[in-house]
Amino acid sequence: MKPEYPNLLHYKNLIICIVILCLSACTQLPVKQPVEKDKAPIPEEVPEPAKEETEDDQPKISIIEILSTEAEKFSLQGNYQDALFVYNQALSQASEDEKPPLVLRIESVLMKTPTKDIEGFIDIKNIHIPRPLLLYWLGLNYALENNAVKSKEILETFLFQYPDHPYYSDAADLVDVIKKSLFKRNTIGCLLPLTGKYAVFGQRALSGIQLAIQELSKKYSREFKLIIKDTQANSNIAIEGIRQLHQKNVAGIIGPLLAVNQAGREAEKLQIPLIALTQKSDFPLQGDYLFANFITPEMQVQTLGAYLFLKLGIKKVAILYPNEKYGKKYMGLFWDIVDEYDGEVVGVEPYDGKKTDFAEPIQKLTGQFFPLPDFLKPEAIEPENNAALYEDQNIDLLQIAIESEIRKENEEEKIQIDFEALFIPDSPSRVNLILPQLAFNDARGMYLIGTNLWHHKSLLKEAKGYNKHAIITDGFFDGSQNSATVQFTKKFESLFKTKPKFLEAISYDTASMLFLTAMDETIDSRQTLKDALQGKRIFEGVTGNTIFDKDGTAHRELFLMTIKRGEFVEISR
Repeated sequence: MKPEYPNLLHYKNLIICIVILCLSACTQLPVKQPVEKDKAPIPEEVPEPAKEETEDDQPKISIIEILSTEAEKFSLQGNYQDALFVYNQALSQASEDEKPPLVLRIESVLMKTPTKDIEGFIDIKNIHIPRPLLLYWLGLNYALENNAVKSKEILETFLFQYPDHPYYSDAADLVDVIKKSLFKRNTIGCLLPLTGKYAVFGQRALSGIQLAIQELSKKYSREFKLIIKDTQANSNIAIEGIRQLHQKNVAGIIGPLLAVNQAGREAEKLQIPLIALTQKSDFPLQGDYLFANFITPEMQVQTLGAYLFLKLGIKKVAILYPNEKYGKKYMGLFWDIVDEYDGEVVGVEPYDGKKTDFAEPIQKLTGQFFPLPDFLKPEAIEPENNAALYEDQNIDLLQIAIESEIRKENEEEKIQIDFEALFIPDSPSRVNLILPQLAFNDARGMYLIGTNLWHHKSLLKEAKGYNKHAIITDGFFDGSQNSATVQFTKKFESLFKTKPKFLEAISYDTASMLFLTAMDETIDSRQTLKDALQGKRIFEGVTGNTIFDKDGTAHRELFLMTIKRGEFVEISR
């Protein structure tokens, strides 16, 4: 097992060793003969015997040797850039047999060349020095310059583009060492709007995260660090925050609450596990390092569907929804879950959320709505035609008589509701108006199904007497008997002098699961942290048991509540 290097300075020697091993694996450098300098002339008084010189007697110096000698001079002077230029020229004229020793000499120069000079060569078109060598030594030299992030980036490019290169395994080992050096398992980053119009939400989330760190520090007797970046709900600031946290080598990031797509793209590019507090179901699908942990519409209808159809055994339901984006979305999702459990939707009615009278859509659901037939509707009569006016009065009297008779018959018959549950995905302000009107129109006895918006104290007071048989789902319930939830609520209230809500609870759980996963001794990099989060681990938290799928989407069974004696009460399952 390779040792872990917490700092690049510790493995600088390892890089040099890798270079030596790589070079020794290739053809050995030929013994370089010293260049004779200032050779003394033969004294004139001792003349050489007269001899006719021939062409074969002249010393042969190839152009490759001449250029190599010139390149070595530049290298000895520390002018590595010009040395490489000359070697590049020599390589362009070398035969296949002459290239291997030339390449070794080039590598001896690349080993000492500043990264900015090597980058300049990579950008030159038609360069003869092999691009894999330029990338490989650029990556190693960045590591020697303590720029681990850039070294990793360059070496990963080398690995991707040249999987069959002889230096591949050495580069892969160095990338692994760098990843470990960039991973601080006890430090995570946090992106929240702590100033601006959304500051109240950022502060609430932060309070949950801070409590999680406090509790973990006590439990494991070790320090956990949180680096906080205020996004101000601005996408550009969030992106810059991601980059700064990356430089701080955080293990992962919690947040943001807003501008999640832009921040997510940057985190994915830098390969940092990021758990956004968002209900956008498509967010984690945008990258392998992206996760979402929040309450979603899909979670809510799944929880409601499982309870209604599996636990209560309900078969028929109806949907009364506001004709707007929120209502339409939940109507469609709930209908899908009804089909999934082989239930039956026997009535679906939209209503105008701007109105306060919901009698018509209610009556349509219950079968009480009887519009006047067209043949009984009065026609427009000219005022000057007295005879026509007289006939119109007779028609009005007939219309009144028929409507009275219909109403009388309807009142005599007891309304038969053909659905066992009514789903109303709307806010308490409108639900408080709808529930009494349901009772007024004799729509009674069925379960009243609501989303987490119903979990509001106004529903207890303003719809008192009409909220029986309510079934409500939410991501957190401070009155739950779940032991983890009880302890969290008690500690939070003691520390912050207020009861926690869902945002505080989900932030607490997210920080806990990120730190606890990073503490696993098998986790030694951001990649292994990401893999572990996607590995279907079950995280037991104050919001329930959470599991991430391979796409980074959180799954959990939410809380269920009903109303008894004017209070929300947990439904045990």
